[in-house]
Amino acid sequence: MARQESAGDTEKKRPVLAAVTGHFIEVYDAALYGLFVLPIAKAFFPAGNDDRAFLAALIVFGVSFVARPIGGIAVGLLADRIGRQKTLVATILAVGSATAAVGALPTYAQAGTLAPILLFVCRIVQGFASGGETTVIPVYLGEQAEPRRRGLITSLIAVAGNAATVLAALAGATLSARLPPAAFDSWGWRTPFLAAIPLAVLGFHLRRKLSEPLPGRDREGFRFRFRKIRANWKTVAQLSLLGGLGTPVYLLIVYYPSFLIRVSGLPEAQARLMPLILIAGSALLNPVVGVLGDRLGRKVPLLLAAGVSIATAVPAFSIATGGTLAGAIIGGILLALPIPLCLGSIHAVSMELYPRDIRATAGGLASTVGGLVFSGLPPVVIQLLSSTSVGHTLAPALVLMACGSIGLLAALRLPDTRTIRIDQ
Repeated sequence: MARQESAGDTEKKRPVLAAVTGHFIEVYDAALYGLFVLPIAKAFFPAGNDDRAFLAALIVFGVSFVARPIGGIAVGLLADRIGRQKTLVATILAVGSATAAVGALPTYAQAGTLAPILLFVCRIVQGFASGGETTVIPVYLGEQAEPRRRGLITSLIAVAGNAATVLAALAGATLSARLPPAAFDSWGWRTPFLAAIPLAVLGFHLRRKLSEPLPGRDREGFRFRFRKIRANWKTVAQLSLLGGLGTPVYLLIVYYPSFLIRVSGLPEAQARLMPLILIAGSALLNPVVGVLGDRLGRKVPLLLAAGVSIATAVPAFSIATGGTLAGAIIGGILLALPIPLCLGSIHAVSMELYPRDIRATAGGLASTVGGLVFSGLPPVVIQLLSSTSVGHTLAPALVLMACGSIGLLAALRLPDTRTIRIDQ
């Protein structure tokens, strides 16, 4: 009897583990790129102008977000047409391959302009596949979850992303502390990217055994789905604007460590440790927020996320400029406060508002467009503003407040999605 229960528990956990493994690799890649953006800039772009190389590396990071909407639409269409499981198998292979390839590319000194071109291609492939992952995972988990636990189950996507960030930050801090700067810049930063290979193999093994959560879906063509998406364009636009609440995630991962190194003068090992400390706390709170959304509605935590993001933006970066470890931690905590409030709710909302036959396509379009505007572009905009009279401290705060305000307006108009029948 105990063995039967154990087997049943394993079968219930397999879909969750299989689904979140791909998201883990996706966020792991983004976190690594953000944490190692300085050595990446040195490796793949011409020497002589560090600011220009740093900006170029950030632009290449943002390029993956340009590819995400295309991947979200393409993979979403396939997921709605042929099923969730087949598309999840394909996307995890693409995400893992593109992430690992970054760790094996030649440098600018070795290959000239071919080096940044290859980096660009890797980010395009990674962005396309990540758009598909972001599209299908919440749909798959939401469709196979019990209605009363849908918020909790989909919040585990954010837990996987947080765990990926922690692992990436731990790798960055460990390598920075143990390797001489020359060795770290030469090859040390590459090793964590190569770790995506066994992760992708594990995810592929788990996903190929999954079943469809809602079998027997319709076989309507692409033209039908585009017409139906056009009929639901207001919902797509609203959920795209909710992406403004996710800006603190990528600022903390991609921009904050470099900000601490370049502006505050914090040692690199300590700066790269910040996401490890802060995201670990966020991971513990995501399921709590998921349960809160199941009981009170998704709107409550999302409104709280918007308010906190707007209120803490200026204090966070002002305190962090002091150059002390304590100031970096306090500023980072303020920056991280809205993250679990957003991530613990957003995945459930992203799949509950759409009809079943366009759920993956429309949800992917909204999440990836929102990601492009509110996650991929802010680090580039901040870097451009920082070179003007706005300054290093005020620029990220203004961008964060603007994104939070947009997310607040979108959240105010959300209905209560808990009672929606998702099998229709």
